[in-house]
Amino acid sequence: MSIFKPIRLIVASLLATTLNIAFAQTDTSKVYIFLNDIPDAGIYLPAPPDTASLAYADDIIQWQWGKAQRNTPRGALADYDGKWGHEVVAEIYSWLFGFKISEENTPAIWKFLTKSSYTGHLSTVAAKRKYMRTRPFAQFNEHTWSEYDDENELRHNGSYPSGHTSLFWTVSMAFAEMVPEMQDTIMHRAYQYSESRVIVGAHYQSDVDAGRLAASAAFARMHTSPYYIADLKAARAEFDKFKKFEKANASEWPHGERFLGSPVDTSSRRFYGDVVQYWQAKTERATERGRQAIADADCSDAAVMNGFAPAVGLELNSKSTPAIAALLSAAKTALLDNANQLQSTDFRKRPFVQFGEPSLLPDSDTEAALTSSYPAEGAVVGWGLALLLVEVAPENQNAILTCGFEYGRSGIITGRHYASDVQAGRLLAAAVVAHMHTNPDFLKLMEKAKAEYSKKKKK
Repeated sequence: MSIFKPIRLIVASLLATTLNIAFAQTDTSKVYIFLNDIPDAGIYLPAPPDTASLAYADDIIQWQWGKAQRNTPRGALADYDGKWGHEVVAEIYSWLFGFKISEENTPAIWKFLTKSSYTGHLSTVAAKRKYMRTRPFAQFNEHTWSEYDDENELRHNGSYPSGHTSLFWTVSMAFAEMVPEMQDTIMHRAYQYSESRVIVGAHYQSDVDAGRLAASAAFARMHTSPYYIADLKAARAEFDKFKKFEKANASEWPHGERFLGSPVDTSSRRFYGDVVQYWQAKTERATERGRQAIADADCSDAAVMNGFAPAVGLELNSKSTPAIAALLSAAKTALLDNANQLQSTDFRKRPFVQFGEPSLLPDSDTEAALTSSYPAEGAVVGWGLALLLVEVAPENQNAILTCGFEYGRSGIITGRHYASDVQAGRLLAAAVVAHMHTNPDFLKLMEKAKAEYSKKKKK
């Protein structure tokens, strides 16, 4: 083969990426949020684990798990999920919804899908450029399992965060809002699709985790676009022409046990990844970050609002910002209720109990030991409120998301949660936030909060 062929492929790929990014700067018919306005995952998320770090252990364990799935039906699905772009998203959801999604057959849903997918794709661009992480198949001099992956292109495209994941997860969250009656089915397929990237060796687990969070951040920011709101209504109206549900079905909260993986069991290999991150986080307890972790454990309204206030740039309380306070208080209650519901379904010992030692909050250890570590309630509240505040104060989105991310990490530092519990909490929060947007009472609270923020910032 001519040595110029791979060079031409790389140049063509870079040109296509450049053109996609160019239209993303100017064309509102393609995206809901421009590249320069999308939350920057290179800021609010940490750097990917270095190959010499202890945190890399979880990535290696999951890479080995993924390879064990390949010669199974799950591996066949992962191969198919290697397909890229909004066309495969339409293909998958055509099967799930029971009717064909296409530009000709469902123009409103097609428009909603394509703009959401392009916006979700943009959510990883800055972080990919910043880190240019080597993909696992390249790291270990192997091939990806998916026949649809272009290895030459992937080798020159950063592994962190996962682009396949962010694209599909963003559309899935938008569809969960569009069809709340099918939210669990939608989010389960999104979880599968992103997990497939680990199985085929195109991404590490931490790449996929980051891709899901980048997608939920993009989803939050999309709600600041009037085009998104209009397209959402048109897409739902079109959906109703093909499929009808009882209205009562739309009122249920998402069920985390239906779309998230089960808690990591002590007998599984991945438990060692959780253990490594637990012991690593203990080194931060005697630092200022440890003291912040103790403060973050207070989930009272006042404590949570004080925690987010610096990121938002306003004093947050019922007196100074009553509308924002009302939104956060109502949302926090809903987020905690959903966290507690999943905790009652899947009980997992908290790490400080597992290892027979005190947490960083010894005075409440006895009470905490009776409740489940999965999912991390602080992560559910922190990430969920961060997503809502991005919609209220988009110009401060990166600081807000950083704050929300660290709320979850505080649970690992205190010894109350494992890392996998924290990630599950963030994903549950994203699904709950999507469902909140289907509630008229919540939407009224959000509009009042936005108006209050705008008025405060003008002073």
